[in-house]
Amino acid sequence: MGKQGISKQEQAEFPVFKSHEEAFDYFEEKYGEKFVFEESLDTSDGTCFYYRLIIDEEAYVKGISDLNSTGYVGMEFMKSYQPVRIMKDGSLYIIH
Repeated sequence: MGKQGISKQEQAEFPVFKSHEEAFDYFEEKYGEKFVFEESLDTSDGTCFYYRLIIDEEAYVKGISDLNSTGYVGMEFMKSYQPVRIMKDGSLYIIH
């Protein structure tokens, strides 16, 4: 993983997860503190857990600070992380 985050090829090589917990454990072990929980929502397909994989820590921290102080963020913040969604059944959706 470079500044691009998880590639489609890398995603294709992930194991098949049977639950959210199994997927979360995998990502936490692989990416550590750079894998950050955002929120969870109940959907018609079950509970969806939203995470951010931080790929540019400096821009991410600055963006969070800007958001808290002004309510606005720049494109640098939006590009500083990769959204990862994990469903309760372990299925993934990673935005590339």
